[in-house]
Amino acid sequence: GVYLTNTATGGVYSKFVRIVDQTAVELKNFVTGADESGYHVVGANWGKEFTLPQIIVDIRKAQKGDRAVHDSSQILNSARGIEVGHIFQLGIKYSQAMGATFSNEQGEELPLVMGCYGVGVSRLAQSAVEQSYDKDGIIWPVAIAPYQVIIAIPNITDGQQMEIAEKLYTELKQAGIETLLDDRNERAGVKFKDADLIGIPYRIVTGRSIKSGKVELVERATHNAQEIAIEDVVTTLKQSILAALQN
Repeated sequence: GVYLTNTATGGVYSKFVRIVDQTAVELKNFVTGADESGYHVVGANWGKEFTLPQIIVDIRKAQKGDRAVHDSSQILNSARGIEVGHIFQLGIKYSQAMGATFSNEQGEELPLVMGCYGVGVSRLAQSAVEQSYDKDGIIWPVAIAPYQVIIAIPNITDGQQMEIAEKLYTELKQAGIETLLDDRNERAGVKFKDADLIGIPYRIVTGRSIKSGKVELVERATHNAQEIAIEDVVTTLKQSILAALQN
């Protein structure tokens, strides 16, 4: 059976309707519930133990593409989703226990009607990753990226590369840009792959171009790369980050 609700009564259950699937109409000597947990009735039959419901329907699990019974032009769509937050109406259960009250217009003291909400921080991150990635890894939106910029040093034994990288790291941090410095003793290719995998929006590479006063700037989302003057790095990144946040 199913309960029908009446919105005029605030959603209070107002009527219990008994229905039966058409495949069960002709059943004989079947097994049914016994109104007690862990027990069943064996050998049940319509008309003896209970009356066959008057409403006979075709019940099955709904599927994408099904047409509405009341309007065949309406087709059921299906999509997967993630619950990133929820809201609960708590009513007056806890406010009564805590003695939390308010005075209405008539001066009556009544318990507060309470509600609560929750947001799943890890689910938000999961949702973002499922919406923004490619074959190389995550593409974090700038607004929620763990770092906005990563500086990759191809050769940590090169003093000039290290010096420029550390200088840019300090300047970017001072400018309020969240920056990660990759000064691991790894091959350049490994560092680039890891940067793509982690998904940091912008990558600065202090490679051979520093000889001409430039570094490479790579945008993670598009893989577009350009060489920019070292003194323009902070300004360029601030403009790019601001534009991304405004979109």
